[in-house]
Amino acid sequence: MIRQALPAMLLSALYLSPAHAAPIDPALAERIARLERDVARADSVRQVKLVQTAYAHFAEFGLWDQMADLFADKGVLQIGGNEVKGRKAILAYLTREFGGGRLGLAPGGVATRMQLTPVVNLAADGKSAKGRWHELAMRGQLGGEARWEGGISENDYVLEGGRWKIARLHLYPMYAGSYEDGWKALEADIKVVPVHFTPDSAGVPVPKPSEPIAAASLPKDSAAAAARLAAAKERLARMAGADAAVRMQNIYGYYVDQKMWNDVTDLFTADGTLEIVGVGRWTGEQSIRRSFGSKASLGLTQGEVNEHLQLEPIVTVAPGGREAWVRVFQLGLLGQNNVGGWWTHSIVEAHHVQGADGLWRIREMRIFPKLRSDYYQGWHKSQLPEPKPGKGYEPDAPSLIDLPAGRAWIPAFNFAHPVTGRAVSYPRDAAVLGANSAAFAAAMSAASDTPDESQLSDAALAELERQLAVARAHDGIQNVSHAFGDFLDDFDWANSSQLFARTGRRGKYQVGFYVGPERIYKAESGQYGPTPSPRTSVQIHLRVQPVIDVGPDGMTAKLRTRLFSMNASVNVPGSFQGAMYPNDKMVMQEGVWKFQHQSIDEFYSRSAGYKNGWAKVPPIDQTKQFAPDRKPSIMDKLLTTYPPDANILDMGLRAVGFAPNFEFVDFPDVKPMWFHYANPVSGRLPPNYCPDHSTCYQPKPLFTDQAPTP
Repeated sequence: MIRQALPAMLLSALYLSPAHAAPIDPALAERIARLERDVARADSVRQVKLVQTAYAHFAEFGLWDQMADLFADKGVLQIGGNEVKGRKAILAYLTREFGGGRLGLAPGGVATRMQLTPVVNLAADGKSAKGRWHELAMRGQLGGEARWEGGISENDYVLEGGRWKIARLHLYPMYAGSYEDGWKALEADIKVVPVHFTPDSAGVPVPKPSEPIAAASLPKDSAAAAARLAAAKERLARMAGADAAVRMQNIYGYYVDQKMWNDVTDLFTADGTLEIVGVGRWTGEQSIRRSFGSKASLGLTQGEVNEHLQLEPIVTVAPGGREAWVRVFQLGLLGQNNVGGWWTHSIVEAHHVQGADGLWRIREMRIFPKLRSDYYQGWHKSQLPEPKPGKGYEPDAPSLIDLPAGRAWIPAFNFAHPVTGRAVSYPRDAAVLGANSAAFAAAMSAASDTPDESQLSDAALAELERQLAVARAHDGIQNVSHAFGDFLDDFDWANSSQLFARTGRRGKYQVGFYVGPERIYKAESGQYGPTPSPRTSVQIHLRVQPVIDVGPDGMTAKLRTRLFSMNASVNVPGSFQGAMYPNDKMVMQEGVWKFQHQSIDEFYSRSAGYKNGWAKVPPIDQTKQFAPDRKPSIMDKLLTTYPPDANILDMGLRAVGFAPNFEFVDFPDVKPMWFHYANPVSGRLPPNYCPDHSTCYQPKPLFTDQAPTP
């Protein structure tokens, strides 16, 4: 989420016009005012996300006072049947219920409370918003207890005093349990959490304004118009910078997952630095390549899990939009089948820069390793030190920061609190690490472009309107992606199918593709039926870590997302699965974002029940799974009763490892991983490259795409 502030010079220029300023055409003035309003509202969606994401980052270190300050003056926190009103009462509740009566964490404390997969919709007047999130909490204390908690929140936000704040955070707890036993559903009949959006409104985060442009809000002359245009241009530049930096960070995570170390090093500047706090610093391509140590062989081995989820981005963008600092949670699921499994959790601070060639690169990455725990013990019994580099893999220099032993520590929040505007404050007994560098301060104080009346042209305005369409696309696409997961969770096939364009296609696992909302609905409902009653289990589809490539006109896009899937049941502990949506396509249909293409590749990792985790997974005998006399699976039945428009067997090379035959690959074997993009810096193609699923390794296109419509 982007954290930004417009330069005071540009804001003051909105009201101070020199005496020699020229008159301005009324139509041009209205167009500038409309652009200014629409940019502000597009940015409002991001500011809402920032507030909720900050909630997770503050919770991570027990900053209950900073969390309470995210709420409006009359804000409400409702968790299940508990409801508290007002910041003072909210602070008391958080401190008591989340913090055990203290501000900050004790050494060895775990208070991770992830806020994932937002669907955010602004109100028509731009003064309030609604947002839906999945919460996944990992709580505990070394030497004490540990537990899982999770649920869905449907929240209200309000623009108050010029800042976006939480008006009501309403969390519906769905599952919980101790680490030893795993989580289970909290109700015998798992209730469907109401959604605030429809399939169409999900694809339009910023609706058509409810009011016309007021004459009094128009720029009065050319000087005022130029200043306001410059401010809008700056805001758009920072939004674009944030999108580029998050894309780069997410790509980095996917390359690390697959041990594509050459691609990882390509992402850094020639003098780039990778630092593991408390371990050391590696500078330059050869050293960064060496930093991966003895695990630096390319590609995964049989039974290996190396997931590094990049979650909860908070982005601080410098004036001009060409430098950005990204703070993310890096959640690791690591291990080797029949050897062991580990949880890791780090805070990553990365400095991204745009070069003179227009390409973004990582100049510096600093990883704060917060947790490393044996899966089979849990973080209340096992908190391991970060591995030291072996001989031949040593860093170039010691870490600039030491992790204090026996003391709680916090990576400095190098941005102001999104609601109060003040510096984030910390508990007195916590060590604060990695405060702003001189380079950061210099970049953030750099001047933006000064207003230029020569930019008052149709061409200049059209370019900014195009940039706005691209920025809005990112949020619309994420809304649709996350709404799809929400509808799948609830067996809501009527709404999930309406997220597809008229010629949109949905890939069904081991079956093939169905084209158009009606065919998709019949396939889904015929295969799975309605929402069970009572609902004794739920499969949660968290589509996270997006890599979004929007077309130049903001009307089409490609999308890659990770599926971090977990199930909760009344009867048995939950478990994890990891999959990929590598080739989604999106299109604008009559002003609403829709899926043009969507299919899943699964599973790249999975657990064999909660207690076994992902390191005790027996292999699957394919000769039995796909034997001609096998008991028909749910996919077999769908193929017979409602054949797809395109069978997965017709996909050729793209289906190898995924089609239901003896070539099928399932974890713990290593499935092929596909990418829709080349390396964004070097242009290096991945081993499995498919920019368009419809034409990938095909003699001719399998499908016809719908043309976008505004």
